[in-house]
Amino acid sequence: MSRMYFLGEAALANGFRLAGFHVYPNATEEQLEDLLHSLQEGRETAFVILDHTLYDSELEILAELRGEGGRILIAQVPPLQDPGAMHSPVDQRIAQLLGGGIA
Repeated sequence: MSRMYFLGEAALANGFRLAGFHVYPNATEEQLEDLLHSLQEGRETAFVILDHTLYDSELEILAELRGEGGRILIAQVPPLQDPGAMHSPVDQRIAQLLGGGIA
């Protein structure tokens, strides 16, 4: 059975907790790194949602798991105060292909 995790803003944590996620309110990069290593070493399946700050971190394990696909799915949630600030990693590439910006 897959586990679901949310790491990020405390203001969002309660909603994810109510949805059945294991939550890490105001998580640090170190906590994220520890969790991802644990999931990877345990060969667990998981759905991990990160706030924009953690999602944009430059952790090696995070980049590795994003590129791997498969057992551990990583997604991001926009900031509560600025939901328009979230952009997919492919937004810039799509904009280049289409010759314009993404609305």
